[in-house]
Amino acid sequence: MDRRLFVLAVGMFALGTDSFVVAAVLPGISHAFGVSIGAAGQMASIYSVTFALLSPPIAALAATIPRKRLLLCGGVIFVLANLGTVIAPTFGLALLSRIIAGVGAATFSPTATGAAVMLVRPEHRGYALLVVVAVFTFFLGLVTQEEAVTGWLGYLS
Repeated sequence: MDRRLFVLAVGMFALGTDSFVVAAVLPGISHAFGVSIGAAGQMASIYSVTFALLSPPIAALAATIPRKRLLLCGGVIFVLANLGTVIAPTFGLALLSRIIAGVGAATFSPTATGAAVMLVRPEHRGYALLVVVAVFTFFLGLVTQEEAVTGWLGYLS
């Protein structure tokens, strides 16, 4: 496998895990900011909504920008925003940092899928997409199943 595809897949893995990491620590977030768990859950929602809504327009508007630059910018924005979430002194700033992380994800994700197909010969484009997108999809399914099992086990105790 091309090392570059692996790097893109790792980036997609990070984007996919982001919401679930927040979901796992909701009680701590709730306590730290003095908000309800439901309000703290908005940190995951606002990231996902920003990611989903901005991916198509960012992909269209950035079509003329070199992919490497977009990948680096998207990744840096994503990482810095998540660090901002960790050090945010208020809940409002934490939400803002989650929006910015969504912008980084919306920049990285469509660029990664577009770059993946350009890195390989035309007959291997399906494989390239599989490598990059399957990691994201697989992780979402895995975490959903894990949450269902742990929720069920927690219900039994």
